[in-house]
Amino acid sequence: MTTRKSKSKIPVLVYRYKGPERNIGFTLSPLYENEDIYEIRHEDMLFIYDEDFEYIRPAINRVFPLTDLRSGEELQAFDPCWDNPIPKEAWAGILAELEQREAAEAEMQLFLDSFTAWVRNVLELADGIEITGNL
Repeated sequence: MTTRKSKSKIPVLVYRYKGPERNIGFTLSPLYENEDIYEIRHEDMLFIYDEDFEYIRPAINRVFPLTDLRSGEELQAFDPCWDNPIPKEAWAGILAELEQREAAEAEMQLFLDSFTAWVRNVLELADGIEITGNL
């Protein structure tokens, strides 16, 4: 597991992905009910390649359906092509599931621990986390 990071880019959390630097995946960013209060910078976000995201996606899929904090719209399922605003309350279940999962290897555990630590850090101030897919 490595984290690639530079000042102007979104940090990337990698477990097994070895392909080109720009590819298919998901960008996670803090979600605020009032977007005007907080500026979301690239370094506040996290990118996970699709191949690595598959290890956390089942836990995320289980929180749907849910209601979008800002629009009030009901989201029936996780959409890999669009925005998925997931409120703070839903993340408790996602984190619990990921933390109970037994990793087959140390690298997988490090990946999951890094992800859950990032989520907990973001949720200290944010109202949720938005996952945007580019599939």
